[in-house]
Amino acid sequence: MPKLPGDLSQLIDKLCQKGDQFAQIDQHDDALDQYEAAWELLPEPKNQWPAATWILMAAGDVYFEKRDFLAASQTLRESLDSPDGKTNPFILLRLGQSLFEIADLDGAADALEAAFQQYGEGLFEDEDPKYLDFVKTQIGVMKIRSTAPSSRFKKPL
Repeated sequence: MPKLPGDLSQLIDKLCQKGDQFAQIDQHDDALDQYEAAWELLPEPKNQWPAATWILMAAGDVYFEKRDFLAASQTLRESLDSPDGKTNPFILLRLGQSLFEIADLDGAADALEAAFQQYGEGLFEDEDPKYLDFVKTQIGVMKIRSTAPSSRFKKPL
C-alpha cells in the first residue's frame, strides 16, 4: 500500500483533526470544509490512499449528523472503494443507517447485516434502536426464507 510523503501526511492529518474538532461541536459546514481541503490534497487516484478512507468516513458521518442522508450515503459508498473501506464497521453502520433513512431498504439491509454479522450488537449500542431492530428483522426474514419449503404444500396433491 503506498504511503503519502511525510509533510503531506502531516498536513492532511492536521486538516482532519481540525475537521473532527468542528464536528464535535456541531459546526458541520466548517468540518466539511476541513475534510474537503484534506481530500483535495490527496494525489490521484485518491482512493488508493488509506487517508481517503478516513476522510470520506469522517465526511459521511458529518453528513449523517446533518441529516443529509443522501450525501452521507454517497460519500460512504465512495469510502468502500478505499483501503479497508469494505471491512470498516463504522462505515458499514453509517452507510446502512443513511440508506435506511432514504428508504433504500435493500441497501440498508445489506450494509447493516454485514456490520452486524462481523461486529455484533455492540456496534449498535449507542445508536437509535430502530437500526438494530431492522437488521434483526432482516436476518430473521432471511432465515425463514432459507428454510421455507420450495412449494406451499409438503406433499403433492
